[in-house]
Amino acid sequence: MNLTTNADRVMMFCILASIAILDAFSTLLSIFKKGVFVDQKSLLMQKTNRELRAMLIGVEKISKLNKEQLVELVLVQ
Repeated sequence: MNLTTNADRVMMFCILASIAILDAFSTLLSIFKKGVFVDQKSLLMQKTNRELRAMLIGVEKISKLNKEQLVELVLVQ
């Protein structure tokens, strides 16, 4: 009986360890999609003009700028 219980524990440990390793590996791979390598300009282009203007609080004469100009201004600051 004791041998089976120990074998079950070892097998459960191996299964849990492999799941943890696969989860960590998939998290590392997701960095390329979500994190550092995402183009900031494309993210800003998805925002509305109102959101972009809110990011530029304190900057004068932005009311007549179009989206591309607002994005460029946000990237400069």
